[in-house]
Amino acid sequence: MKLYNNPRDKRVFVPNKAGGVSLNFGHPIAWWILILMTIVPVVIVAGVTIAVLA
Repeated sequence: MKLYNNPRDKRVFVPNKAGGVSLNFGHPIAWWILILMTIVPVVIVAGVTIAVLA
């Protein structure tokens, strides 16, 4: 799957041909959405899991 990256496009969410939306990784807000919605929760879950098992 190819990521949409067009810095001249001002939209953060870009419609797909399949009917969904993609993030425009040429827009800085898209990177913040990726970090806050995936990476931060994974770090929290891993940290809590390690704390419980330790």
